[in-house]
Amino acid sequence: MQTPSLEEPKTTKLSRGQKTVFEVLVVLGVMLLVKDVADRFNAIGAGSIAMWCGIFVASYFMSKNGLSWKDRGLTLPLGAKSWLKSVGLALLTVLAVLLFMGLVVPLLSGVLGLHIPESATDRFEFFLGQPMVFFLYLVVVIWIGAAVGEELLMRGFLLNSLIELFGDHKKGVTAAVVLHAVVFGMLHISQGVPGIIGTGGVAVIFAVVYLLNGKKLFPLIIAHGLINSISITAYYLSNGNIT
Repeated sequence: MQTPSLEEPKTTKLSRGQKTVFEVLVVLGVMLLVKDVADRFNAIGAGSIAMWCGIFVASYFMSKNGLSWKDRGLTLPLGAKSWLKSVGLALLTVLAVLLFMGLVVPLLSGVLGLHIPESATDRFEFFLGQPMVFFLYLVVVIWIGAAVGEELLMRGFLLNSLIELFGDHKKGVTAAVVLHAVVFGMLHISQGVPGIIGTGGVAVIFAVVYLLNGKKLFPLIIAHGLINSISITAYYLSNGNIT
């Protein structure tokens, strides 16, 4: 008498591409959910809080794939020559971004009749006239939250994930750069269409520098921090008149 064989249930494994899409969607989903909750409680630096929550989730996925942030370019320069190169590249990146934001974005906005909403800077009014509060915001939110956080998540995680998804060749890298710039721009939707265009363009500049410089994040972190510091300091010193 033959006994029926018990077959093990088949498990469906995700392909590497499907897994990458899943990881990206989860990270972005967590970030957007936290941002929404933080905004409902009027939390200061809601975007930075959301960004770092996304980084924690991304860190988990990366560790499961045997990757670390060092693999994605989070290292300090070694030696005086390397430091000079990194700082010089950061300053050139700042110059490129300032030219883009000062010339290209206003031109496009004028041609298309676009304007940044007046409410875009309302969230910064709380530190006007309060130097200590402004300094803390500059350090915690601008440098740690935005400069470090956005570079880790947008360039270190998202851009590399999309390159892996589309392929590490010219067309694949181009598609990854464009899509990651669209995502980065849409995260600044509160600044209106000019803000989306501006930050999307900045994302392209940063991605090009990152890829051409051997995927090193340090110059971008410095550049990002300097750019944001310049804009927020101008806003503070002008008592909110320069936006």
